[in-house]
Amino acid sequence: MFEKIEKNYINKGLPHFDGIDNIKRFFTKATEERDPIWIIKAYTAETDFYKVLNTDIARGASQYQNERRYIIALLWHHPKLDYISFIGASYRVMQINPDDLQKYQQNCSLMTKSFLSSSIDQKLAELFLARKESSQEQKQISGRTKLDGTFIKLWVMCVYNIKYRRTALHIENSSQYANEGEILIMPYTVFKVKSVKHIQPSSLGNQSMTQIEFEECDQYFYIQT
Repeated sequence: MFEKIEKNYINKGLPHFDGIDNIKRFFTKATEERDPIWIIKAYTAETDFYKVLNTDIARGASQYQNERRYIIALLWHHPKLDYISFIGASYRVMQINPDDLQKYQQNCSLMTKSFLSSSIDQKLAELFLARKESSQEQKQISGRTKLDGTFIKLWVMCVYNIKYRRTALHIENSSQYANEGEILIMPYTVFKVKSVKHIQPSSLGNQSMTQIEFEECDQYFYIQT
C-alpha cells in the first residue's frame, strides 16, 4: 500500500502547490518506516495537500482512487495508530446557509465524505469561531444579510459523539497544530442527528448559534471503502 500511494498518487497524481516537496518527503518516510503516522504529518502540514486529498475523496475521482482508498485504510485500520484511537465527543464549527441548515432534522442520518477535522475541546472550537468572526469583520463580511434581513451564512457548532474504535484519531501530538486538540474523523462515517438546539457562546456576544449533536451509527451501516 505504502509504495503504491507514494509512486502513483503522491509522485504522479498531485498538482503542484507550495510545500509539495515536504509532502513527498513525508510519504517517503512512511514507505521506508511502514508507519502511517507520516501520512498524518503530511495531512496536517501547512500545505494544500489536505484540501487536494479531501476534494478528490469527496468527488470520487476515478484516477488514483485505489491509492486514496489505501490512505483511508491505513489511517483507519493500521495497528500502529491504535494508541491514538479516540472515543468521545469532538467539536467543529462551520458556516452554512439557512436552507442547508433546515436539512439537519432530528434522527436523519448523514455520512462524512472526506476526512473531517474537529477538536477535543469545545472552547478551542469556539476560539476558532472567534478568530473567524474577527477576520470577517476586518474584511467587512461579517453578518451579511439578504434583503429580507436573514443571514446569508450561519455559524453552527457540530458535536460528534464517536462510539467506535478507529472512527477517529486524536492526532494532536502528530499535528503541526499541537495546541488545537485535533480529532480527525474518518471518511464514510455515518452519524445520526441526535438534537438541534440554539446556544449562545461567549465568542458571539449577544448572537446565538445553532448546535447540532451527532451520534455515530452502528458500524454495520457503513459503506465499505
